[in-house]
Amino acid sequence: MNQPHRLFLALAVLLQPQIALAHSPIKGMGVFFNGMLHPILVPAQLIIIISLGLWFGQNKPVKHQNAVLSFLVACILGLIFAGLFNEKDISTVLLLVAILLGLLVVTGISAPKFVYYLLGVLSGFILGMDSSPGELAGSAKIASLFGSGVGIYFLMLYAMALSETLSVKPWQTVLVRILASWLSASALMVLALAFSR
Repeated sequence: MNQPHRLFLALAVLLQPQIALAHSPIKGMGVFFNGMLHPILVPAQLIIIISLGLWFGQNKPVKHQNAVLSFLVACILGLIFAGLFNEKDISTVLLLVAILLGLLVVTGISAPKFVYYLLGVLSGFILGMDSSPGELAGSAKIASLFGSGVGIYFLMLYAMALSETLSVKPWQTVLVRILASWLSASALMVLALAFSR
């Protein structure tokens, strides 16, 4: 086979259409582990999870344990909702809440207790709703949603622990605020690109 034929064959293989999925699974991994990795692979979810964790961690999480638990309960309810109904695109809401959370971390404002509950519940519910694996059904869908819940919660706890650990010295607090400003800016850029289409 000569060179032009090889090139043509290589291009034909590369251009072969594949199924495009909004929440593409990683081949070779089970549905549970794909669900766990889902929050890391969806930028809007990753931004809001880290922003919420930084905000909770910045404001003495021991005082807001019930707000953290309400986040978990709301996330579970969102996952149940996602399992029962068709997938909805709520990435715009995710990004708007992420911008708000990032700005709260940047400013360092101490909010009333009900605000922690409100933003925790809102974030948890929309994260759960956005985690629906549209291409799965039955027990595979339940396993994927369960994995997503585990991934969301642990990722938020890690961000919260990081923020709490980095709230001792002034330069550490500045570091957390810089990270939050990057997250807000990233969410704003993604939102601007979405609206520009």
